[in-house]
Amino acid sequence: MGALQRLVAASITDMSERISDRTARLDHWIDTAEITQVVNRYFRALDERAFDVSHLGRIFTAEAGVIRPNGTQLTGPAAIGNGHRESFARFESTQHLLTGHDVIVAGDDATVRANLIAMHLWDGARKSAGSAEDYFVAGGVVTVRLQRTHQGWKITELVNDVIWRAGSGFAAMATTGRPGS
Repeated sequence: MGALQRLVAASITDMSERISDRTARLDHWIDTAEITQVVNRYFRALDERAFDVSHLGRIFTAEAGVIRPNGTQLTGPAAIGNGHRESFARFESTQHLLTGHDVIVAGDDATVRANLIAMHLWDGARKSAGSAEDYFVAGGVVTVRLQRTHQGWKITELVNDVIWRAGSGFAAMATTGRPGS
């Protein structure tokens, strides 16, 4: 093999390795975007009250668990939807804001850690947070496990760890299911 042929072969090998590396990085970023979208889609479902099993079945695996801040667990899209429907009936509206999605992909499994601020307006607040009696807001960390399926990434477990709360009526709500008067 001549010098020119060796140079061409080395260049092709180097180019092939760079393309392979870029492809792997591109695959990682595509996975990260898809995973982030699934997590965001769950919180959008909360705010839009999209609790039907067919919708949640596109977000969760059949055996998925949601562990609430109080430690109770809902398992499967139907139980998750029914539990949220019941829990969210006391609120006029909610807004869940996620930021800082830290995504780790390991083959067909992934984990996400994200910061969450969740605003809850009590029923009757008339979309006003002008008084502490009209709302409560919570801040915390969400940890999510996902699995790649034939239908794309789906949540297998979501844990909501509340770090702080503000607003009024939360203690009474935790005890009675309604805000204090």
